[in-house]
Amino acid sequence: MSGERRCAPATERNREPIYAVLAPVLPYRGLVLEIASGTGEHAVHFAAELPGLTFQPTDPDERSRASIAAWIGHSGLKNILAPLELDAASPIWPVKSADAVICINMVHISPWGSSLGLMRGAAAILQKGAPLFLYGP
Repeated sequence: MSGERRCAPATERNREPIYAVLAPVLPYRGLVLEIASGTGEHAVHFAAELPGLTFQPTDPDERSRASIAAWIGHSGLKNILAPLELDAASPIWPVKSADAVICINMVHISPWGSSLGLMRGAAAILQKGAPLFLYGP
């Protein structure tokens, strides 16, 4: 870890298997909204692997957003946007449309209202047939 960049040990173990599943289902171009980005490591890894996509990380936690921003700065990638504050349970999201939504390691640890909000919010911003990808135990 360096500065505000936090590390989640699980990311090192699961980012490649997640990428292997994500890569064939994500569009080639467009915006991927990541809900509950945590440390920011997944978003940076996927942005590096998928340069045709723009990634929008989000998290309701200020410390997490600082870590995400630090990872983005460290990466030097241009296809990843500054993190936004977003609580999945909120009825109003700061992103009005996306080409895909990904959510890693949130559903199984968050209140049920967050999962319901995730489904409601994703349905509101995704076009029919666009992927909503969930990962967790």
